[in-house]
Amino acid sequence: MPDFRELTLYVIRHGECEHNALGVVAGQNDSPLTENGRGHARANGVLLKSLAGDLSQFDFFASSLHRTCATMEIVRENAGLPRTGYVADRRLMEIDCGENTWRRWSDITADAAKEPVWHRARWDYQHPGGESFHDLSKRVGEFLQTLKRDSIIVTHAGPVRAIRGLYLGLTSDAVLSYETKHAGIMRLSAGTEAYFGE
Repeated sequence: MPDFRELTLYVIRHGECEHNALGVVAGQNDSPLTENGRGHARANGVLLKSLAGDLSQFDFFASSLHRTCATMEIVRENAGLPRTGYVADRRLMEIDCGENTWRRWSDITADAAKEPVWHRARWDYQHPGGESFHDLSKRVGEFLQTLKRDSIIVTHAGPVRAIRGLYLGLTSDAVLSYETKHAGIMRLSAGTEAYFGE
């Protein structure tokens, strides 16, 4: 099995969802794509086809949450492929925010900042009843180790950061500071990254 760092990965965040528009965190819960989010997915499908060429040479994976599967199906359709033909993998799910689910990120960080671990290592901060980013990165890394060939991956903000960090060998601070977008595609190839789209 090849080292995933030797593969080319096209990584896409799901389109905007209702919870994104409301400014709250859904974590491993779900909300539907907005019309704007469906537009992100359609544009990413067209862009993917122009970037990657022969898509039959790729495996396709999505988080098992509805918002990523819906995005993947729209992406595939707009890239000229059948809507199905991908694998949904639970290891690509968003971080489990536990009791912080459906809260605003600003409120979460205000509460977390009261805990010593937040200042010592945000990487290890565990959402009450949920996961830490360390936990998320570990399960995403386990998924990456199973890849057999170049792949298209549709996932969430947290896993996008984790994939990028593991592929490029980044520090935890560099991983956490990366801003993900709903529109556009990240390409990881030959030890480098490039971003296409908005």
